[in-house]
Amino acid sequence: LRAVAPPMYLAKDEKLPLALSLSFGLQHMLAMCVGIATSGGMLHANEACWSFRYDSELCDRQSFLVSCSWLASGLLTIIQVFRLRIVGTPYSIGTGLVSVMGTSFTFLPMGQAMITNYIEDAKATGDPRCLPNMPYKDTDTLVTDCQGVGVEAYGKFLGTAAVASIFEILIALTFNKKFVREKMFPPVVVGMAVLMIGGALISGGMKYFGGGVFCAQNMLSRSASFGGPQICNESGEVMLAFGAGQYWGLGLSVVLMGILIQMLGSPYLKSTFLFWSMMFGCLVSAIATYKDPATGETLGYWTDTRISNAPVFTFFWSEIQFTPGFAIEYFLPLLICSFITTAETIGDVKMTAKFSKVTDEAEIIARQQGGVLADGVNSIIACLCGSPPNTTFSQNNGIIALTKCASRSAGFACAGWLIFIGLFGKVGAAMASIPMPIVGGVILQCFTMVFVAGMQILGPLLKVRRNSFIVMLSLAFGLGVAMEPQVVAANGVSSFYGKNLDHIYGLWPRHLVCDEFPKVETEASPSSCAVGNNAITVSEADCTLIGGTYTPAVTEMVETK
Repeated sequence: LRAVAPPMYLAKDEKLPLALSLSFGLQHMLAMCVGIATSGGMLHANEACWSFRYDSELCDRQSFLVSCSWLASGLLTIIQVFRLRIVGTPYSIGTGLVSVMGTSFTFLPMGQAMITNYIEDAKATGDPRCLPNMPYKDTDTLVTDCQGVGVEAYGKFLGTAAVASIFEILIALTFNKKFVREKMFPPVVVGMAVLMIGGALISGGMKYFGGGVFCAQNMLSRSASFGGPQICNESGEVMLAFGAGQYWGLGLSVVLMGILIQMLGSPYLKSTFLFWSMMFGCLVSAIATYKDPATGETLGYWTDTRISNAPVFTFFWSEIQFTPGFAIEYFLPLLICSFITTAETIGDVKMTAKFSKVTDEAEIIARQQGGVLADGVNSIIACLCGSPPNTTFSQNNGIIALTKCASRSAGFACAGWLIFIGLFGKVGAAMASIPMPIVGGVILQCFTMVFVAGMQILGPLLKVRRNSFIVMLSLAFGLGVAMEPQVVAANGVSSFYGKNLDHIYGLWPRHLVCDEFPKVETEASPSSCAVGNNAITVSEADCTLIGGTYTPAVTEMVETK
């Protein structure tokens, strides 16, 4: 095979032709649109979609939340990539690099917990909004529908997260202080943050690759509970167990096409290989079929259900408004989330600057300050628009490294694509209909580059013995807990069917921190007065007067749920 020239490096301020910008931007968008959808509304609203925990108002707006998150991420990416200097101050907002914005996974568990707890508390306390015997989705099943409770909880999550995001603004305004940079966010900590984020992302990428996140997290635990694995349902009509050979085939078609392009492709094809390999995977999945051995029916990996149900046009606040609230009991955990995303952003911007060939240390610090300030401001704007807090997406640094394109034109094009799929519901639904293993084949490569980026940050720092010790200890518990999560949470990687284990066992079992249900005294059996062969209900005094035998009532303490 003849040698093919490597892809040309495109600098951060280099202007690109429209078609080239759109192709590079599309690769960035494809790498993040699924992540934004899952953390930006799909998994939040999903907590209100269970038959035992149901809020129809929030559940029915799942697609709308996803569109809002795409739209907000696109608009806020423009702010981050543009970089605006604040007149009369040494500060700027934005990095001026290809730092694309998306909804933060760090805040996701807190949002889910708030929605879950609010709905369950409303049912337990007899909230009048919880209506019994209501239809569940489009079925004949009747459940208790706590209409608007989940919507209220989501609004309080957004409001509290917006207040917590002020922390990032304060850090940005003091980032020029040496103490803040070197003591609160030293390079070794930032490098470890990027490395461990990359490690966690690789795990997520493999879950997409194997068929889907939920089925991956519950395959073993559901088998133990019900005798069969959790079936993946994110690849059209084909529903198989996680890691099925058919899913592997789809994912590998993307990876192998990428390898072929890197071996034989032109510099342009090498720069845009993620897009072409994904298109090849989509073509394979459109042609391929699966024959159900039980029914003999031929099934496809694509369906038009989401496209048919999606609206033509969507915009913020058009379907439902989330009134921002404040839940003081969740403020501290959300503040910790803001600290984590700040460290993540500092590391992300450092790596983006490296791939953009920004080498001056003072310039890197200035861009980190602008990135953190934009993170804080953008998160507040996102919450007001009905989207969870935003942060820079680590995996897109992997795209810069793989494609050799650091031009901001790609960042603006990515923002344009996100706005496009956010505004036009049909297009967004088509993107969300791509079989999950195809998406996994793309993002697994991008996620792994984040891990490599963390290694590159830490490499020069390991010459110092103190840094080596810090990295050793961080990896011991970071990777150790990631590889054996049941050492902390008994349910391990099981997100749903393992919750009973998590309630009883583990480092910090939930039963030790959950509020106990209040107990009330209830009458187990009523009092009675036996007169001859008959038993009547009268007071003890009256029973004595008529010569009867009085038996007092029996009571017991019962939890109210």
